Amino acid sequence: MKIVYMGTPDFAVPALRALADRYGVSAVFCQPDRPKARSRKPVACPVKQAALELGIEVHQPKRIRAKKWVQLLRDLAPDLIVVAAFGQILPQSILDIPTIDCVNIHASLLPRWRGASPIHHALLYGDPRTGVGIMRMEAGLDTGPVYREAAMDIDDTITREALEQALATMGADVLLETVPDLKGMEPTPQDDAASCYAPIITKDMGWVDLSRQNAETVWRTVRAFRGWPDVYVQWQDHPLKLCSVQPVTDGDVTGEPGTLAQVTKKRMLVACADNTLLNVLEVQPAGKKVMPIHAFINGYKPTVGETLAKMQH
Repeated sequence: MKIVYMGTPDFAVPALRALADRYGVSAVFCQPDRPKARSRKPVACPVKQAALELGIEVHQPKRIRAKKWVQLLRDLAPDLIVVAAFGQILPQSILDIPTIDCVNIHASLLPRWRGASPIHHALLYGDPRTGVGIMRMEAGLDTGPVYREAAMDIDDTITREALEQALATMGADVLLETVPDLKGMEPTPQDDAASCYAPIITKDMGWVDLSRQNAETVWRTVRAFRGWPDVYVQWQDHPLKLCSVQPVTDGDVTGEPGTLAQVTKKRMLVACADNTLLNVLEVQPAGKKVMPIHAFINGYKPTVGETLAKMQH
């Protein structure tokens, strides 16, 4: 079986490795190298790094729908195209190329959370379960029928990074289970009426407003945005990253929402909207490393009544 793989981030690496090991992969398509960190030097994406390590030919189109790329795919003549977080929408001219099918590994239980950021949104909205589906690709955004799914419970402590890793591994397993059955299997149509859309996450979404958001919402946001874009407030005119927090269920709320309600040697509580309290466990001040809250309290001397405001931009 001749397979072409399309993917870009870490999430797409386990499935690439699994396919290469079981079937072999003819070619990999991923996004162009992007400038990264302070050096601004172009860096290869995780899928490109894995493909080169596996000795697989790599292509990096800016626009996959351009004629030369469509022709290259026709020349490759794949039986199967597998897509996982590639980052570009495939036109019908490409979907029609493989002799078996063009399938996508999608990190949600469709039709819940179609779109670019299903893992973030499952955490943001407090979903109790999520999963991975192998879906036939259509021209629409994650609208195709589903071949097979696997589900998992979402633990209250899990962050987006850890959930993404778990789903990536699960996706590789479900893909290998599904590939041999594709020729004789009829995928199940989605219920469009039950669909939810998960738009791309942007940097400014990480600026939380503790005076307008309750403690549980902030807790979910910190877990969902771990690694990107992270969650920030403004304290004494400087950005302060909230790295680990927890809602408090047994405390009396004093003070205005968005202000420090309690500061001891080892504990810092913030009053949030809806008469809720947030226990801040780890923070990262601007230009410093992540630190436990007792180190922040000892070094920076925050006081009751000070404001943790939404960052200005």
